[in-house]
Amino acid sequence: MNRILLFVIGVTVLAGCEFYEQDEYREYYVVEAYLVAYDPLPDIILSKTVPIEEEYVYSDASVNDASVEVRLLNADSTINERYTYGSGGEGLYYPTESAAVQEKQLYQLYVTLPGGDSIEAKTYVPGDFETVNRQELPDQYRYRGDKQIEITTTRSEYHTGRQAYYVFTVNAEKPDSTNLTPFYADLVGEQERSLQNYSVHSSGIINEGNYSPTPEGNITLKVPWLSIAFYGHNEVVTNAIDDNMYDFLRSQETQTGGFSLSPGEIQNIRYNINGGIGIFGSMARDKNRFEVLRPPR
Repeated sequence: MNRILLFVIGVTVLAGCEFYEQDEYREYYVVEAYLVAYDPLPDIILSKTVPIEEEYVYSDASVNDASVEVRLLNADSTINERYTYGSGGEGLYYPTESAAVQEKQLYQLYVTLPGGDSIEAKTYVPGDFETVNRQELPDQYRYRGDKQIEITTTRSEYHTGRQAYYVFTVNAEKPDSTNLTPFYADLVGEQERSLQNYSVHSSGIINEGNYSPTPEGNITLKVPWLSIAFYGHNEVVTNAIDDNMYDFLRSQETQTGGFSLSPGEIQNIRYNINGGIGIFGSMARDKNRFEVLRPPR
């Protein structure tokens, strides 16, 4: 089963155990779901943690007998629409009807568990945005060359009026060891990490201190070279993230010193989920495609 997050933001959430400061192990339910503006309602993954001394087997940790519902809420938090989910096995729940995620709307996840416990979380979907300099963007860029990838977009709006936060996700079309950029070639070679760890790779959070406003009211974002793991054709996804994803990524960065969390390494991360851990987040996104060329020898 493909993990949702690996294709959206490049961070692993589900894990086998956690390192909370506690005297005795406590089991937690783990949620993973991401709403994307104008995309269909997403699948939802539900599992539970296991003690650190036990081997983590996802099929054993998955939760398959829960009642799952996603709700579109009104501004006063009353329910506007209900979307029920069916179980597909191995902790995967899928929407039983087709519906598109609406931008700038509040959604609630509500899960009822067999023992009577419940899980609840809310997310506000950021406003949609688009690339406005797409026609001016070159098809090719030289890795760490004089010209950096700069994407100018309209602004994504958020209901609290806060600044927009962005994350770039870079999807390599042909992740081959011979195409690794130098930094990641060293990681794979010295630490024997899998290529798949970097075929979908993300930048850190980009805030207003790292992007430039334009006279037209748009913003220009620079794609960090460190987010490019492979030479060749790459899809660069610009994601405007909600508060839940911001809190998760920010606290994870603080706890682990980066954006790669291995199974079994959940720290004291801010989840914004009642009755469980994990993430129920949302984003708006736009995509561009570039070829990254090797530097001259």
